[in-house]
Amino acid sequence: MEINRISRMTLGTVQLGLDYGIANKEGKPDEEKSFGILDAAFATGVNCLDTAAAYGESEKVIGRYLSARRKNRSEVSLVTKFKLGIISGSDVEKAMMKSVESSLKNLRTDYLDILLLHDANEFLTFGSIITRVFEKLLIEGTVKMTGASCYKFSEIESMTQNPVYSAYQIPVNILDMRITRGLGSVKLREKLVFARSIFLQGLFFLNPANLKGNLKEIDHYLIKIAEIAAGMNISVAQLSAVYVNSLDYIDSLVIGADIPQHVAENAKLLNLKPFSEDIIYSIEDRLKGAPDWLFMPGLWDKQKD
Repeated sequence: MEINRISRMTLGTVQLGLDYGIANKEGKPDEEKSFGILDAAFATGVNCLDTAAAYGESEKVIGRYLSARRKNRSEVSLVTKFKLGIISGSDVEKAMMKSVESSLKNLRTDYLDILLLHDANEFLTFGSIITRVFEKLLIEGTVKMTGASCYKFSEIESMTQNPVYSAYQIPVNILDMRITRGLGSVKLREKLVFARSIFLQGLFFLNPANLKGNLKEIDHYLIKIAEIAAGMNISVAQLSAVYVNSLDYIDSLVIGADIPQHVAENAKLLNLKPFSEDIIYSIEDRLKGAPDWLFMPGLWDKQKD
């Protein structure tokens, strides 16, 4: 089964199911606002929605929306993810099939465009079983493409050699250039690659003086980011989005929104002229060296009161 061309911006929908994001002051939207966010996304030309079984009510909200708006299913690409958790090998296939069935029911669809392993580390333990189940799902047409979401390239490197795994979601932004500057960007070039965390959960928009706990250690990076943006006469949001949008191995940027207006604002960011190679290298050189723990939000000290 072939998949439709993915829009350059994919709407991230974790916000529709959870109170998400360090800079999110809106909280989880109600259904009316959620539908407004989805309406705004399709109005800007977005045709791909990213969700996951772990995103609270997100899948169900999307399913109700697609049903209420009577969207043509063939014009919408749905990406969802599953986690196995603590499980024995004999239960992997059953758990995967149960998760797929649940996602299909929640999304009110009979197939998934892209199904990703939410925690790529689970492949290290159950890789052969996961591969077998993915192959089954692909053959029967329940899923069009399969792959994984990761935090670092080493988690998915062995998968990139297997044609079963053709789609990946990776973290990449103006501070997190681990994959971009490594072999990962080369090995992923023939794959469908989604970039997530381009604003690092909104961290780039916080006032460095207001950071708490261990994030105080990286305040100078936020100051540098603001200085670079000011020097280029653009906003931090523009700097962050255009940098990732300029990377030639990235196919789509996963960007969430707390309110409908944010969708249109985010879409405009991707209409800006990409940076030249020299500008990209200059930005990377000035911002290199951020600690790896920064790219794992679960390791951040609590920021909200």
